[in-house]
Amino acid sequence: MCTLPQVTKKIRTLCKFRCRKFHHSRCGTCRSLLLIKRLARHFQGREPAFTQSIGLSQLPKLPLPSLEQTLAKYEKTMQPLLDEKGKVKLRNLLKEFGEKHGPRLQAYLLEQQKIKQNWAYDYWLNDMYLKNPNALPVNSNPGMVFPPRKFTTILDIARFASRLLVAALDHKEILNRQNLPIERATSREPGQPLCMSQYYRILGSCRIPGEYGDSQYLSPQSSSSSLVNEHVIVICRSQLYCVTVQATDRGRLSEDELCAQILHILDDAPCLNNPPPIGLLTGWKRPLWAEARALLLLDENNRRNLDLISKSLLVICLDEALPPSFNCRLQRGAKGHSAGNRDEANLAAQMLHGGGSSYNSANRWFDKTIQIILSGDGACGLCYEHSTAEGVTVINLMEKLWSYADSKMGENEVPTASVGHLPPPERLEWYLTKEDYLNMEKAAKFLDNLVKDLDFQVFRFNNYGKNFIKSCSVSPDVYVQLALQLAYYRLYGKLTATYESASTRRFALGRVDCIRSASPEALTWVTAMSQLKEDDMLGKKVTFHLVSDEEKLRLWNEAVRQQTREMIDNILGEGIDIHLLGLKEAAKDTSPHANFPLPEIFTDSSYRLANTFLLSTSQVATSGDSFMGYGPVEPNGYGASYNIKGDSIIFCLSAFWSSEITSTSRFAQALEESLNMLQALLTRPQ
Repeated sequence: MCTLPQVTKKIRTLCKFRCRKFHHSRCGTCRSLLLIKRLARHFQGREPAFTQSIGLSQLPKLPLPSLEQTLAKYEKTMQPLLDEKGKVKLRNLLKEFGEKHGPRLQAYLLEQQKIKQNWAYDYWLNDMYLKNPNALPVNSNPGMVFPPRKFTTILDIARFASRLLVAALDHKEILNRQNLPIERATSREPGQPLCMSQYYRILGSCRIPGEYGDSQYLSPQSSSSSLVNEHVIVICRSQLYCVTVQATDRGRLSEDELCAQILHILDDAPCLNNPPPIGLLTGWKRPLWAEARALLLLDENNRRNLDLISKSLLVICLDEALPPSFNCRLQRGAKGHSAGNRDEANLAAQMLHGGGSSYNSANRWFDKTIQIILSGDGACGLCYEHSTAEGVTVINLMEKLWSYADSKMGENEVPTASVGHLPPPERLEWYLTKEDYLNMEKAAKFLDNLVKDLDFQVFRFNNYGKNFIKSCSVSPDVYVQLALQLAYYRLYGKLTATYESASTRRFALGRVDCIRSASPEALTWVTAMSQLKEDDMLGKKVTFHLVSDEEKLRLWNEAVRQQTREMIDNILGEGIDIHLLGLKEAAKDTSPHANFPLPEIFTDSSYRLANTFLLSTSQVATSGDSFMGYGPVEPNGYGASYNIKGDSIIFCLSAFWSSEITSTSRFAQALEESLNMLQALLTRPQ
């Protein structure tokens, strides 16, 4: 089947006007192509069809909040971000929308809620991921670092990789039987079943670049009674190999057989000179990668390669170690894991982007949901494509694979001679033109600049953690969110739109909504915490706190209550961001023609401000001492993931060096001071 870019290229030669925009009303070719494009936009990002047997039919549908509730919450959440003139203007816009456009659009969404499993799924997926043209590394794909291992020989690497694959195949069999245990909520209506559909999308999926937005390849569900062919892609020294891990005629490969296949790759790849760095193309901006992919698809062999990659169970990247000087910086807090002389920021860089074209970035396929990364010096982790699943489901899978591999430590025997009958892994051969090589050069330059621009720091706060926070009768997540608000205010003297992901898995096909932490109550509290005055008394500088500790504590409790309400509203499906997005997209769906103007609340500068998240945050909990980080979502913004342990908190902070405003070092210092200020406030003598 031809892709849309291929069809576009072929039809262009048929248009009698030889046009490139396909706008001629008198040309049948142009009219046909416009129809094709409209159909592509219609079907892109369609709701995945999962069977009732995995529990969707038993789950409630995502609620649709009332129009009045969402507009009132929206006005309140914008109060800390707008000046008085902006507040008055927004109030008038919301009143007009609530009386004029809003009721009609709300009625449309109510109809969508009736006929769809999840009325917001398409809107959210396209807006958050598939219609985002930014490159996947740094901008979208998170990186996860596991505690480094000790690999002394290539056999150690091959054994560990083969055990990860054994565990992945065991897990896939559970999925095929649709036998994955249902997870349940542990708080806020504990025991409520959670949607498991994300788990069924992780293995075998891939994001596909498109001219008008990306799409997803989702592996079809297999019957529990049928054995299907399964393969993985192993990348080593920029060479891609297809390894069959299960075949209908012989069953699954054993651990020894998998180990032998990976040993062959580790032996074969170093012998090949100048492999084409195809993987770099997947780190390019999405429309550019889509155009480059369309050219690759013109060759039948390349089409087969791309199909094998898309349908592979997962990708294993066998890396070279980054030099210790790469991304070298002074780490705040006690030193955590290291591989050789490499610090944690160095390890995180390898998982996030590979280090650039001179290192491991060509050893990636950023479109694949799961890329397991193993380095010869013991560094190991994950880079994952975010559109199919949230971090918690991916982490749960990865910790399961790692737990199995760890349970076999010390059993690194050489594979038996009986595995010699297996054919070697297939090395993927590419047939490339000058234009293909030029595209790889451009992608390398782009990705190298992106890698150089990333300011990333792992900050381990070791003064206290979850145990102390719970002793203060505060949700640890609420506590850290307010500490982040205080840190930002101490740096910039204001708050900013803040994104925190809130899981909506209590509902069918639920993903996330946005907890907005920059509330009016948070602004009042951080302002009180930051009000100091210095006076010169008898030649000595004396600092006065203009707000008493009692008042600060009262304001703290109000901020905690508001943040808790916001968190609960979101996980119970009563957030505002998904609803506002739905109303905006409903206006497009119901407009009489494509250029029909949107309601002014969506074109006003206040809406852009509301969605410019200069602080993008997420709690990424792990059972072990691993951690996950990601890049900022705005040029002048911060990424801030955090992992709250019993007596410490691991922060992954990111920004861009090109910004004259941001600095992860200054933010880490402000965050450390804020956490210490909070502890002092909550433990002061009564």
